[in-house]
Amino acid sequence: MYNVVMIALFGAPGAGKTVQGQLLARKYGWDWVSSRDLLLSLSDKSVTLALNHGMPIDNEKSVRVLFSEIEKLGRNNLLNKAVLDGFPMNVSQIYAMVENGYLEYLEGVIVLRVPRGELWKRLVERKRADDTRVAVERRQDLYERVTFGMLHVLKENGIKIAEVNGQNDPEDVLERIEEKLGEWGIVAKKQYEKIDK
Repeated sequence: MYNVVMIALFGAPGAGKTVQGQLLARKYGWDWVSSRDLLLSLSDKSVTLALNHGMPIDNEKSVRVLFSEIEKLGRNNLLNKAVLDGFPMNVSQIYAMVENGYLEYLEGVIVLRVPRGELWKRLVERKRADDTRVAVERRQDLYERVTFGMLHVLKENGIKIAEVNGQNDPEDVLERIEEKLGEWGIVAKKQYEKIDK
Protein backbone atom coordinates (compact mmCIF):
# COMPACT_ATOMS: atom_id res chain seq x y z
CA MET A 1 0.00 0.00 0.00
CA TYR A 2 1.31 3.41 -0.99
CA ASN A 3 1.12 6.67 0.93
CA VAL A 4 -0.22 8.61 -2.06
CA VAL A 5 -3.24 10.88 -2.62
CA MET A 6 -4.03 11.90 -6.19
CA ILE A 7 -6.46 14.19 -7.94
CA ALA A 8 -7.02 14.11 -11.69
CA LEU A 9 -7.70 17.05 -14.00
CA PHE A 10 -9.99 16.38 -16.95
CA GLY A 11 -10.58 18.81 -19.78
CA ALA A 12 -10.55 19.08 -23.57
CA PRO A 13 -7.31 20.15 -25.30
CA GLY A 14 -6.72 23.79 -24.34
CA ALA A 15 -8.89 23.66 -21.19
CA GLY A 16 -5.88 24.48 -19.00
CA LYS A 17 -5.10 21.12 -17.36
CA THR A 18 -1.35 21.65 -17.58
CA VAL A 19 -1.46 25.25 -16.35
CA GLN A 20 -3.69 24.37 -13.41
CA GLY A 21 -1.79 21.19 -12.61
CA GLN A 22 1.49 23.08 -12.47
CA LEU A 23 -0.03 25.90 -10.40
CA LEU A 24 -1.40 23.42 -7.85
CA ALA A 25 1.86 21.47 -7.72
CA ARG A 26 3.91 24.62 -7.24
CA LYS A 27 1.63 26.14 -4.61
CA TYR A 28 1.24 23.02 -2.45
CA GLY A 29 4.49 21.18 -3.17
CA TRP A 30 2.70 18.34 -4.94
CA ASP A 31 3.97 16.21 -7.80
CA TRP A 32 2.65 17.06 -11.27
CA VAL A 33 2.22 13.89 -13.33
CA SER A 34 1.81 14.68 -17.03
CA SER A 35 0.63 11.86 -19.30
CA ARG A 36 2.15 13.61 -22.30
CA ASP A 37 5.59 14.03 -20.70
CA LEU A 38 5.65 10.47 -19.36
CA LEU A 39 4.63 9.01 -22.72
CA LEU A 40 7.16 11.11 -24.63
CA SER A 41 9.85 9.89 -22.22
CA LEU A 42 9.33 6.38 -23.61
CA SER A 43 11.01 7.55 -26.85
CA ASP A 44 8.56 5.33 -28.72
CA LYS A 45 8.00 6.55 -32.29
CA SER A 46 4.45 5.17 -32.49
CA VAL A 47 3.47 6.92 -29.24
CA THR A 48 5.04 10.22 -30.32
CA LEU A 49 3.28 10.00 -33.69
CA ALA A 50 -0.08 9.34 -32.00
CA LEU A 51 0.42 12.25 -29.59
CA ASN A 52 1.30 14.62 -32.40
CA HIS A 53 -1.75 13.68 -34.47
CA GLY A 54 -4.41 13.46 -31.78
CA MET A 55 -4.72 9.69 -32.07
CA PRO A 56 -5.45 7.25 -29.20
CA ILE A 57 -2.41 5.91 -27.34
CA ASP A 58 -1.79 2.22 -26.71
CA ASN A 59 -3.51 1.43 -23.39
CA GLU A 60 -0.84 -0.95 -22.16
CA LYS A 61 1.91 1.65 -22.56
CA SER A 62 -0.16 4.40 -20.94
CA VAL A 63 -1.09 2.26 -17.94
CA ARG A 64 2.48 1.00 -17.52
CA VAL A 65 3.97 4.51 -17.27
CA LEU A 66 1.22 5.68 -14.90
CA PHE A 67 1.58 2.70 -12.55
CA SER A 68 5.35 3.09 -12.58
CA GLU A 69 4.97 6.75 -11.58
CA ILE A 70 2.54 5.94 -8.73
CA GLU A 71 4.98 3.34 -7.40
CA LYS A 72 7.78 5.89 -7.58
CA LEU A 73 5.71 8.41 -5.61
CA GLY A 74 4.97 5.83 -2.93
CA ARG A 75 8.53 4.69 -2.24
CA ASN A 76 8.98 6.69 0.96
CA ASN A 77 7.00 6.98 4.17
CA LEU A 78 5.89 10.56 3.55
CA LEU A 79 2.40 11.36 2.30
CA ASN A 80 2.79 12.29 -1.35
CA LYS A 81 0.09 14.25 -3.18
CA ALA A 82 -0.02 14.34 -6.95
CA VAL A 83 -1.99 16.00 -9.74
CA LEU A 84 -2.66 13.74 -12.71
CA ASP A 85 -2.71 15.67 -15.98
CA GLY A 86 -4.14 13.50 -18.75
CA PHE A 87 -4.63 10.28 -16.74
CA PRO A 88 -6.70 8.19 -16.88
CA MET A 89 -7.44 8.55 -20.60
CA ASN A 90 -10.33 6.11 -21.03
CA VAL A 91 -12.60 3.59 -19.30
CA SER A 92 -10.19 0.70 -19.92
CA GLN A 93 -7.47 2.53 -18.00
CA ILE A 94 -9.86 3.11 -15.08
CA TYR A 95 -10.67 -0.60 -14.97
CA ALA A 96 -6.94 -1.36 -15.05
CA MET A 97 -6.48 0.99 -12.07
CA VAL A 98 -9.29 -0.82 -10.23
CA GLU A 99 -7.88 -4.28 -10.98
CA ASN A 100 -4.39 -3.30 -9.83
CA GLY A 101 -5.52 -1.43 -6.72
CA TYR A 102 -4.43 2.03 -7.90
CA LEU A 103 -7.85 3.69 -8.09
CA GLU A 104 -8.02 3.79 -4.28
CA TYR A 105 -5.38 6.54 -4.35
CA LEU A 106 -7.52 8.77 -6.58
CA GLU A 107 -9.35 11.16 -4.26
CA GLY A 108 -11.28 13.10 -6.88
CA VAL A 109 -11.56 14.48 -10.40
CA ILE A 110 -11.83 18.13 -11.42
CA VAL A 111 -13.42 18.64 -14.85
CA LEU A 112 -12.46 21.95 -16.48
CA ARG A 113 -15.26 23.24 -18.72
CA VAL A 114 -14.39 25.71 -21.50
CA PRO A 115 -16.44 26.47 -24.69
CA ARG A 116 -14.96 25.15 -27.96
CA GLY A 117 -14.43 28.60 -29.45
CA GLU A 118 -12.33 29.63 -26.46
CA LEU A 119 -10.42 26.34 -26.60
CA TRP A 120 -9.36 26.91 -30.20
CA LYS A 121 -8.26 30.47 -29.43
CA ARG A 122 -6.04 29.21 -26.61
CA LEU A 123 -4.53 26.46 -28.75
CA VAL A 124 -3.64 28.89 -31.53
CA GLU A 125 -1.88 31.10 -28.97
CA ARG A 126 0.25 28.32 -27.45
CA LYS A 127 1.68 27.40 -30.91
CA ARG A 128 2.43 23.75 -30.19
CA ALA A 129 3.40 21.57 -33.18
CA ASP A 130 0.59 19.06 -32.62
CA ASP A 131 -2.12 21.76 -32.43
CA THR A 132 -3.21 21.66 -36.06
CA ARG A 133 -6.93 22.23 -36.59
CA VAL A 134 -7.51 18.62 -37.69
CA ALA A 135 -5.55 17.15 -34.76
CA VAL A 136 -7.26 19.46 -32.27
CA GLU A 137 -10.77 18.64 -33.51
CA ARG A 138 -9.91 14.94 -33.44
CA ARG A 139 -8.66 15.19 -29.84
CA GLN A 140 -11.69 17.22 -28.77
CA ASP A 141 -14.12 14.74 -30.36
CA LEU A 142 -12.26 11.84 -28.75
CA TYR A 143 -12.27 13.60 -25.37
CA GLU A 144 -16.03 14.21 -25.51
CA ARG A 145 -16.73 10.62 -26.54
CA VAL A 146 -14.73 8.99 -23.77
CA THR A 147 -15.29 11.44 -20.90
CA PHE A 148 -18.96 10.65 -20.33
CA GLY A 149 -18.20 6.96 -19.87
CA MET A 150 -15.18 7.67 -17.69
CA LEU A 151 -17.10 9.91 -15.32
CA HIS A 152 -19.86 7.31 -15.03
CA VAL A 153 -17.40 4.55 -14.08
CA LEU A 154 -15.55 6.80 -11.65
CA LYS A 155 -18.82 7.76 -9.91
CA GLU A 156 -19.72 4.07 -9.65
CA ASN A 157 -16.40 3.53 -7.89
CA GLY A 158 -17.02 6.30 -5.37
CA ILE A 159 -14.65 8.89 -6.84
CA LYS A 160 -15.64 12.50 -6.16
CA ILE A 161 -16.20 14.61 -9.29
CA ALA A 162 -16.59 18.38 -9.61
CA GLU A 163 -17.02 20.59 -12.67
CA VAL A 164 -15.17 23.90 -12.65
CA ASN A 165 -15.55 26.82 -15.05
CA GLY A 166 -12.15 26.93 -16.78
CA GLN A 167 -12.59 30.41 -18.28
CA ASN A 168 -10.98 33.69 -17.22
CA ASP A 169 -7.64 34.29 -15.53
CA PRO A 170 -5.71 31.14 -14.46
CA GLU A 171 -5.58 32.42 -10.87
CA ASP A 172 -9.39 32.71 -10.83
CA VAL A 173 -9.71 29.15 -12.13
CA LEU A 174 -7.20 27.95 -9.53
CA GLU A 175 -9.30 29.53 -6.79
CA ARG A 176 -12.39 27.67 -8.04
CA ILE A 177 -10.44 24.40 -8.01
CA GLU A 178 -9.11 25.11 -4.51
CA GLU A 179 -12.66 25.70 -3.31
CA LYS A 180 -13.62 22.20 -4.46
CA LEU A 181 -10.47 20.65 -2.99
CA GLY A 182 -11.25 22.44 0.27
CA GLU A 183 -14.72 20.88 0.31
CA TRP A 184 -13.07 17.48 -0.16
CA GLY A 185 -10.58 18.11 2.65
CA ILE A 186 -7.52 17.93 0.38
CA VAL A 187 -6.45 21.53 0.99
CA ALA A 188 -7.27 23.83 3.91
CA LYS A 189 -10.72 25.29 3.52
CA LYS A 190 -10.73 29.08 3.36
CA GLN A 191 -12.39 30.80 6.28
CA TYR A 192 -14.51 33.73 5.20
CA GLU A 193 -15.15 36.39 7.77
CA LYS A 194 -18.82 37.16 8.24
CA ILE A 195 -19.57 40.86 8.22
CA ASP A 196 -22.81 42.01 9.81
CA LYS A 197 -24.42 44.85 7.93
